[in-house]
Amino acid sequence: MSMDGPEPMTPELAARNRRIILSIAVVFVITSIAVFAWGLGIVGKTRGRARAMDAALRSTAWSILCYAEANGGTFPTGEAALAGFDAAAAKAPAAGEGWPATREAAMDGLDWLPPAQCGGVGATWPSGGANPGFAAPQLNSKGEPSGFGTLDTVNGWMAAYARARVAAPAAAK
Repeated sequence: MSMDGPEPMTPELAARNRRIILSIAVVFVITSIAVFAWGLGIVGKTRGRARAMDAALRSTAWSILCYAEANGGTFPTGEAALAGFDAAAAKAPAAGEGWPATREAAMDGLDWLPPAQCGGVGATWPSGGANPGFAAPQLNSKGEPSGFGTLDTVNGWMAAYARARVAAPAAAK
């Protein structure tokens, strides 16, 4: 810098500045594309895991509803009770408001899984107490990803079935 102001830009200095700016822009674009591709891969894997968990949750909930229907409205009180139950051959729960009428409706386009293959699904089983099997179990995904609302949906089916079961004897009186 001189007393008269900044030095004029020489063609060599201008070319060097353009190369530096272009290099930084190329690095930025390549990094952005790589991060975007990596993010898509992560999202795709998570969505796949969530889809598998949704199938397991829906299959387990349907099995529990079929078990309850086959046992006079009594829910299973543990995993052992459900393990020996063949939900594929069981009668569907009686049509009602709040739960699906068919297995296809329950699965919502996902593949059916026998209860033995739904190991990733956790459940809080009702305690024996004075009325074993009276309360509906609560399913959970054991921290695995699940679709939006799937847990609320399947737990809602069982709660609606339990409410209908409680209301039926009251209506008969």
